[in-house]
Amino acid sequence: MTRNNRILIGAGATVAVVLLVAGYFVSPLLALQNLNEAARAGDKARLESAVDFPAVRESLKSQLKAAMTRKFAEDPKLRDNPFAAFGQMLLVGVVDKAVETYATPDAIATMVATNKAPQSTAQAAPGPTDPAPQAPAEAPAKAKSPSDTERKLAYLDLNHFKAAYRDRRDGDTFGLVLERRGVFAWKLVRIELPGFDKA
Repeated sequence: MTRNNRILIGAGATVAVVLLVAGYFVSPLLALQNLNEAARAGDKARLESAVDFPAVRESLKSQLKAAMTRKFAEDPKLRDNPFAAFGQMLLVGVVDKAVETYATPDAIATMVATNKAPQSTAQAAPGPTDPAPQAPAEAPAKAKSPSDTERKLAYLDLNHFKAAYRDRRDGDTFGLVLERRGVFAWKLVRIELPGFDKA
């Protein structure tokens, strides 16, 4: 093998490594773009491959339950009520059923496409006397104007990537967290609702 051949092989190997490393770190951006396109197009096949629906539903349940627990803890009447714990247990079941009802693939696609939570979750978790959230009415996905939304992208760690969308009008922040599956593949595993604990 001649010296020139060795140089060419070495250069080729270096380029290949650089491309692999670049692909490793750029892959969540491509996955996020694919997710947004699939959500806006209502492409269920692409959504199935881009979203871990059970994980997303669990993330929504955990945030609603955390907000509900905080409501109980902050209300002095409920803190001193011996039946408050029982009521809280009942509401946990209500939250589980409510999330299963409204966190459908179509509703999750709408949240991703609009960078906004449904009205039933955007306000607050159900309190002791509040009705359970209802399934959102189907509406065409309409994204916010780019001028209304500030986007921040960041790795949380090597296997988790977050896109945060802040509404400049009301300050609410809506987050999408993707998890690495394999070397270059990613899936949406968490939707962070504005105003809720990151439980």
